[in-house]
Amino acid sequence: MANKANNIYTELFESIPIPSRLEPENIAAMLDERMGVKTVRAEEVPGKQTKAEKTVRAVEEAASERRIEVSAGGKRRTSSLYRTVAAMAACAALAIGVIGYMGIGDTALPSEDTPDGGAYASDYNDVHKTFEQYYVDTTGKKTLDSAIKDIEHSYNENDNESQSAQPSNPTVTDAPEPAGPLVSSDASEPAVPDEPKPPVSEPDEPKTPAVTPNETVDDTVLLPSSDAVYDNSDIVFGDGFILRKEQNTVRIIVTSAGSLDYTGNIFPIYEEMTSKTLAGLYADGSRVIAVYSVARNGAPYANDPVNGLIDSLYGSPSEPRSSVEVCVYNIQDGAAYPVSVTSQSGSLVDMTYASGSLYLVTAYNDYRVAPIIGVEDLESYVPSYTVNGEKRYIQASDIMIPDYISTTDYTVISGISLDGNVSMKAVLGYEGRVILRDGAVYLFGYDSSVLGDRTSVRVFSLSGGNVSYARCVYIDGVALGGDGISCFGNAIAVAAIEHVNDSYVTNLGVYDGTDGTMNMISRAVIPGALTTAEKVDSRLYLSGAQRRYGIDLSNPSKPFEITEEPKPDPAKGLVGFDGGYVTLTKASDGSLQLAKIIKNASGELRLEYKTTVCDEPSCVSKALENNGLLFVSGNIVGLPYGYYDGYDYCYRYALYRAANGSFSPMGEIEFHETDDVYEFGKSILNGGVLYIFSDGRISSAVVGDSLTLVDSAQIVESAYSGHH
Repeated sequence: MANKANNIYTELFESIPIPSRLEPENIAAMLDERMGVKTVRAEEVPGKQTKAEKTVRAVEEAASERRIEVSAGGKRRTSSLYRTVAAMAACAALAIGVIGYMGIGDTALPSEDTPDGGAYASDYNDVHKTFEQYYVDTTGKKTLDSAIKDIEHSYNENDNESQSAQPSNPTVTDAPEPAGPLVSSDASEPAVPDEPKPPVSEPDEPKTPAVTPNETVDDTVLLPSSDAVYDNSDIVFGDGFILRKEQNTVRIIVTSAGSLDYTGNIFPIYEEMTSKTLAGLYADGSRVIAVYSVARNGAPYANDPVNGLIDSLYGSPSEPRSSVEVCVYNIQDGAAYPVSVTSQSGSLVDMTYASGSLYLVTAYNDYRVAPIIGVEDLESYVPSYTVNGEKRYIQASDIMIPDYISTTDYTVISGISLDGNVSMKAVLGYEGRVILRDGAVYLFGYDSSVLGDRTSVRVFSLSGGNVSYARCVYIDGVALGGDGISCFGNAIAVAAIEHVNDSYVTNLGVYDGTDGTMNMISRAVIPGALTTAEKVDSRLYLSGAQRRYGIDLSNPSKPFEITEEPKPDPAKGLVGFDGGYVTLTKASDGSLQLAKIIKNASGELRLEYKTTVCDEPSCVSKALENNGLLFVSGNIVGLPYGYYDGYDYCYRYALYRAANGSFSPMGEIEFHETDDVYEFGKSILNGGVLYIFSDGRISSAVVGDSLTLVDSAQIVESAYSGHH
């Protein structure tokens, strides 16, 4: 058992079928054929052994000592030692063979020799066994972050550069060798029948809506803020309505041809010992999708002494359990009626909505520490989900077990359609490095093999509400932390440190992220280890000891240029406008200035023209802190501002047209208030109507030769009653 405990994949290797051509007796011939050389056996020429022959000899010696065992089913199986060594030799042979047919920039053709980077579990026993093996021996389990720390600890850049035979400047190519094999999608899923799932039917609509106007709910219990950024607006347009997200409340404003009617709210439904945070909001026709991050506290097993004992040993009963809840509503006559409620285990990582389906990625790591009760205790080690209150566990055949597992945390991926149908997949080994696109999700992790340290990329396709495994890509080296893996439009950039010839190099690869193929677009090899990656707008900065490179990835489809100590973009934060930029600034006298800025031939900014928007000393505008609040359409720019006139606050929204080297006013909307919740901010053009938002009011206007107010709806009741 001691030897078995030292290798967490012993029993996994036993289940891997090895083709006859990869048996140790045939490895030597395969190596000779792949390498294109004819070798002589060591027995024939004593003392003359190549490196390949030594490897084959070691495999043959291990094979000669193999034990033959008979399983309970009567089938012959080889010992753990033999299977492990043979599998490693097979991987070495495959690594040599795959380079021959991979075209530059192409996807590898499917081949039965191509490793798939993991396989789905055949049953829950496979998953449970993996957990047991992991906890028996937890040594040597690296992640991308821990592997980089090891490199940083041992790396000396001066020594490395003196030993390196690499050129002193980065080598950039637009026709790179692919970083690793791509895997076909038909090799990993065993033919396991799906467990039956009861269909989710849309419930009959209640006679009264689930939410009503002016309803008050205590929603002050919020989850801690997350560093994750979700690309989901706080203002969403549906079919005849506008949704406004305010903390955990969703405001419903019915609109038609610019008319506005605030009709009600959507609130989260709180259960005992739970807190919820509204993380995402989407609308599709008359349907609304609200996504909540959920934390559940308390002791769910307080009345069960067995589970209570396990909790006391391996986790406090008061520790929170995280999940994500997806609520679908139908909007009718300004009221929201529930359609379905789906939830899944884990904390929210990212989400996206496309073509009638929501795709979620969660990190599931708050199960009990060790699954010691048995295979049947799914709650201890298998992610779960619920559909309209019915709890289900992810099927074993939908749980992928990678070849190399760094953690027993799960990545859970789901597709949830508007009618509540669910497609669910899970992968063992979450490392927190995930990129979610409309058509695919990319899971990055550390991989160790005979080929050295690699970064694995497991790709799952997202289509029609379904989640399916597509392929596994291996990238040479260990991906950097921070922005070492980052997106630039539809491209994915990966900076990785690779150990080559007793020195280090930094590989920067840019890959196509539109369809899940991970085809390489461009690649650079930089001598030495650059240990810091930082993304700033469309540039990626790679830094090491006394070195800093800037890579412009504004057009990832073209080969990138690498420059040392690049100059910052002087136009950062400005809004593009009419061949240049537009900005709102405050002059020394307190007035607001709207300015048109252009770049000269040297790339420096210069003022083309400007106009005074407000000459009051008390002028304010939310666009001063965030120029992105300026509305731009063609040669028209809109901006919010306000001032105190001695009686109350005058809040205005103004439009200007740029023509003939100057700004000319088109019109403005004005409100007098005593509360700053009515200060204008964001504006959105939708269906030919300009909607202007403040915390307390929504206004609509028509833009023609001038700006004309159509309607307004109060979100917060105004206390104003006097001066105009």
